[in-house]
Amino acid sequence: MSFTPPTSAAPASTPAGCVPFGTAQLPPGVPSGGGHLGLTALPEHLGADTPSSVELRTPTTQFNRFFDFVLVGNALLVRPRESTEPWRYVPMPECLRGRLVGISLDDDELVAVDESGWMYTMDNASQDPIWWNWTSAWGAPLWLDSGQQVPDARPGRWALSVSSPTDNQTYTDIAGRIHYVGLGKMTMVPALTGDGSRITYADPWLPNDDSYEIGGPLGGRFRATALSAAGSTTFVTNEFGDMYTRTFDFDSSGSDSIFFRYSWDDQSGKPTAPNLIVETLDRSTAAIQLPAPAWVHQPKIPGEITSAISVHSTGPGPGRRELRVEGSRDGEDGFWHKDLDAPAWEFTPTGAARLGTPLQNSPQDRSADTLAPPAPWNLSGSLPARDGAIDAQVLVDIGFPYSVVDPRMLDAVGSHATPSGYRLEVTAFDPAATTRPATVVAPNGSRIPVLMHTADGLRMTPRGPGLDDDPRHLIGAIEIPEDSEATPAHDAFVRDWMRGKMIAPITLSATDSDLVVR
Repeated sequence: MSFTPPTSAAPASTPAGCVPFGTAQLPPGVPSGGGHLGLTALPEHLGADTPSSVELRTPTTQFNRFFDFVLVGNALLVRPRESTEPWRYVPMPECLRGRLVGISLDDDELVAVDESGWMYTMDNASQDPIWWNWTSAWGAPLWLDSGQQVPDARPGRWALSVSSPTDNQTYTDIAGRIHYVGLGKMTMVPALTGDGSRITYADPWLPNDDSYEIGGPLGGRFRATALSAAGSTTFVTNEFGDMYTRTFDFDSSGSDSIFFRYSWDDQSGKPTAPNLIVETLDRSTAAIQLPAPAWVHQPKIPGEITSAISVHSTGPGPGRRELRVEGSRDGEDGFWHKDLDAPAWEFTPTGAARLGTPLQNSPQDRSADTLAPPAPWNLSGSLPARDGAIDAQVLVDIGFPYSVVDPRMLDAVGSHATPSGYRLEVTAFDPAATTRPATVVAPNGSRIPVLMHTADGLRMTPRGPGLDDDPRHLIGAIEIPEDSEATPAHDAFVRDWMRGKMIAPITLSATDSDLVVR
């Protein structure tokens, strides 16, 4: 069995060159207003091939709080949300007309892809239409690279997710504590790749490659067939109707220590900061507690469903999301829906034409029936002595952005670490996973079960997916499980290397054959 890395879209020359710059590349503007200035000046669509309502976010139907958008053929149309006004053509440069094959909308941004998978962003989608404008730019540095392709442009395989400081405002960490969205928004395009077990994501501030991933359900081995996203919430299903959701973004998961402050320690007792700036600068306030929140297994839907799954934000604040799934009940077509944390699904009949393909919605959980092979990398590395001038705990304590400090870089400048006598071993190491079991081998050969948490480091240059001979920097932590057995070797490790704590930060560098830990 072999590991299947993400695959890129078919090669294409470049995105359309007429939209190199737009307001999406600038900091967030004013709060969403939903004005209609300029709407009636747009040409009307006179065909009868448009839906009477838009209830699901799919590759051809999208909505936000103010507008419905549909893709009819290659024509992008708009009208006010839940209205009977005529559909009108969305303004766009001539070079994009007739080329769009898929759309996704969230907050004030709309991303469309062309037949080659190139992405184009329309900004201000929750403002007056006179302010709508397009850009093909995407990627490091700061949304200024020349463009990005989705790795798989097939319907239901990708979606846009946006969390803004004005609309979504906040999110929660693994401890349920509220934190504030970054001033530059949290924008990404997650996509299913390969066999559906890999979820790569494109971020307009990160390199244009397929190396950044949201580790999928069941340790990254769950094979999804459809994906939706909104407000940093990713929603996936497999062919049997087993569904999972996860709140995840590059910024909230631990990777961006330039603009965010994280901690592996319990933040209980510390006050919540009133905004991101205070949280970043005032170390007496609670940091974002790591690791990132895990996947939530959603309840089964008690009826027929299709692959048209949808999630959207319902208001400011964490967890304000609604899940929708196209399906039927008692012979009526419509959609199943529930709030993100609700215990059960409800059904709304619509009689609308189906947008997805039927799923085998078995009543029992079949999440593990089609697991992808485990990752092929079995790695080990020496744990450093804790008496060095620089280690991960020191970097966290002084507020240094340790997601940019690769331990091999420290070795290259002569800051070597003395071996502690302990070794860290991890089998089937998938760098996209957040948490996995590992083993610490004591100097006397005793084996101590631990948990190893990781998150991607911050990089500004492209690299390949997974692991290869190019070192991949990650940040992470070693945690003693709550149910661990107290043995002499265990107690000595906790006392001497863990410094009496149950979790200790590390920074690490991995290739497909070795592991360097600091």
